[in-house]
Amino acid sequence: MNVAEAIEKRRSFRSLLKVEITQELIKDLAGAASLAPSCFNKQPQRFVFVYDEPYLSNLKQSLSKGNEWAYNASMIIAVLSKETDDCILGDRKYFLFDTGMSVAFLMLKAQELGYVAHTIAGFDPLKVRNVINSPQDL
Repeated sequence: MNVAEAIEKRRSFRSLLKVEITQELIKDLAGAASLAPSCFNKQPQRFVFVYDEPYLSNLKQSLSKGNEWAYNASMIIAVLSKETDDCILGDRKYFLFDTGMSVAFLMLKAQELGYVAHTIAGFDPLKVRNVINSPQDL
């Protein structure tokens, strides 16, 4: 599958089948994300791949109403970043843009490999932070 096909075929499906999560899959997704450009190659993004129980079940409890479709997900990837890990040039802060590009690369790689990658905006950040044991500044 080429990039144009991956872009055209990517969808935010709300019906998910369980799939096996392997270390090779995680390595492929993380590798693709790491190839995304960032300001001075600072790579401000951090990913936490959550697929082991009971962490995955606990993380699903952080989802807002309307995101029940994700309860059948085999993995949820928490995406973390902080402003000071990337360029700040005048009033331009790059960390969200650069992190977003890395997420897009990861999603396209998932599509290429035949997986569904669907963003989730509705969640309780404090619950997520507790499940993945994230530092307060990310």
